[in-house]
Amino acid sequence: NPFNPSTTIDYQLSKEGIVSLVVYDLKGSEIKTLIQEHQGATYHNIIWNGLNNNGQPVASGRYLLKMTAPGFTETITMTLLK
Repeated sequence: NPFNPSTTIDYQLSKEGIVSLVVYDLKGSEIKTLIQEHQGATYHNIIWNGLNNNGQPVASGRYLLKMTAPGFTETITMTLLK
């Protein structure tokens, strides 16, 4: 799943509710909150363009994406190549 300069994250919710997608570095520090809001039970996608919460580009490397939704939590690894 290497990407440059952005990646699209697709997901489908089986139940409506508060959804959170947050990117962390491998040390566990928050890099970017992509979304944290109430969403309906349908298909969604969001783009991460490799910027942190301050709008600055992050370094090449591996990052963790944690998604939480009603009754669901998952963390995946992403690789940013520049």
